[in-house]
Amino acid sequence: MAISSEVQVYNLALNAVGTRSNISSPTEQSREAEVCNLWYSPVRDQILSAAPWPEATKIAYPALLAEADDEAAWLETEPRLGYQYVYAMPSDALRPRYMSDFSRFLFSNYDGQRALHSNTEDAILAYTSRLENVALWDSELQMAVVYGLAANICMPLTGKPSRAKMLAEKANELIINARVAAANANNESYESIPDWIVARGFNTASAQRYFHPYGSLLSLTSVG
Repeated sequence: MAISSEVQVYNLALNAVGTRSNISSPTEQSREAEVCNLWYSPVRDQILSAAPWPEATKIAYPALLAEADDEAAWLETEPRLGYQYVYAMPSDALRPRYMSDFSRFLFSNYDGQRALHSNTEDAILAYTSRLENVALWDSELQMAVVYGLAANICMPLTGKPSRAKMLAEKANELIINARVAAANANNESYESIPDWIVARGFNTASAQRYFHPYGSLLSLTSVG
């Protein structure tokens, strides 16, 4: 069955929990809708951040916020020490993944916004976006969110910690599978990156490629 709406995700999660009730709308007045609405967005964003889902991957030029002045003493408005540039994270970004030249960068707060400190000039950033359209997710991502949502609503609706942990394990298994699939694909693709990508700033010369760490898996203790 193709999943194309949040309501379907909610109902599949409720079914996985073992409740007898479905919902017809996220705005309906029911305990099931209330709990699903509470947990859905944070669970979705955590799972998107936890693996390099291809459909949620975007590439963009991040906006330059500041550049270090090498001729003067360091100022608090400049990038962190050791970095030449600071870039703004794209507004739809959940988590950075890598720079165009695969160089190391620092992900932090800068002047009240999420930012990247880097030594890459005119950087291109690959990142995980907040992809809200359920119909654009592949089946593995859909089911990871279903099980992740089910794990977090299980205790409020049923009070069954063992079932909540089992559901979290199912979600984490799908996340780990996505990480493994991406790692296998990367090992092949980095051997020969197409010229049209290299022309846009992707450098294959460096043997040391930096990837920002994934977000965390679902915590079994938090749902149990």
